[in-house]
Parts: sequence; C-alpha cells; structure tokens
Amino acid sequence: MSPPSPPPLDRPLPSAPHFTLSELVFSSTAQNYGLDNTPSPAALERLLQLARLVLEPLRMRFGAIKVTSGYRSPELNWYVSLNRTSRHCRGEAADIRPLAPGVETPLLALWARANLPCGQIILYNFPKDWLHIDLAGPGASPPRLYVSQGQRSPAPIAADDLARLVSRRALGKELTS
Repeated sequence: MSPPSPPPLDRPLPSAPHFTLSELVFSSTAQNYGLDNTPSPAALERLLQLARLVLEPLRMRFGAIKVTSGYRSPELNWYVSLNRTSRHCRGEAADIRPLAPGVETPLLALWARANLPCGQIILYNFPKDWLHIDLAGPGASPPRLYVSQGQRSPAPIAADDLARLVSRRALGKELTS
C-alpha cells in the first residue's frame, strides 16, 4: 500500500483548518539557496500530527499564530543552525509567534505545557520573540520549559517560575540578575 499523497500546499489542512502545508514547509532560506524542503512521507505524517495536536489547539485558544519555521530538511537545517538533525527535520517542531493583540509567547508556553502533548517548549529571546514547540513522543514525560535571551543557550525554567514572572511582569529582569 502506498503512502497517502500530501494535501495541496495552499488548502487548509483537513485536521488543522487554520494552517496550510505551504506555511508549515515555507523557508526563505531554502528559496534563497535553492534547497528542496519537501518532507518525507514519515516527516509529513508527523508534521500533520503537530498541526492537529499542537498548532490548531493553540490557534483555537489564542487566535492567529504565525509559523516562522516548521519542517526543515536536514540540508536546510544545516544552513539555519549548522546542524543536520533537529525535531524540525522530523516534522515534529515549529517555531511560532502569536499575532493576536495582547497575547505573548510566555502565555502560549504555559498553556501548551498544561494542555498539549509537547516535548519541549523554548521561549527564544524571552519574553517577546518566538516560541519553539515540539510534539511529544508516545509515553513522554511532561513538557520541558526553557528560556533563552540573546545569544545565551536555552536554560530550563520551572512552570511555576515562568508563571510568577509573567504575573509580575518582571519578564526579563529576574533572568539576568
């Protein structure tokens, strides 16, 4: 039996109608360097799961979100991060930004950790920039939260600590002291 054919690029995904395959595989870097960013059938299946189980629920809860990076071929991932392996290469991760007024990435991170099947959630350039979120594997432990500011490597943060920072609006100050 042959694998199912991918959905049309610019049509809403059947199980995640607020997203298209086009936005989940788009990369200006791939276009600039002429790289093929077509997911394998296995990566496509996981990418569709990510859209259905993680991205669509976030969209339904918080309004519009922009996928800034979804699937990345190993070659594209090397151009982006000097690494040929990543959850992005397996169709299991996306970098996103909320577009709805007043919705910030820390709020999405806390809600996703409590409600969605995520493996790790990384707030990059905390608190204002983007959120990396990936799909948990079967039987995975609770999602792990990380924060990163500037050129620093992501550091683990407890959900309670992140919630305290969000509620106190001390978003960047306490992490640098």
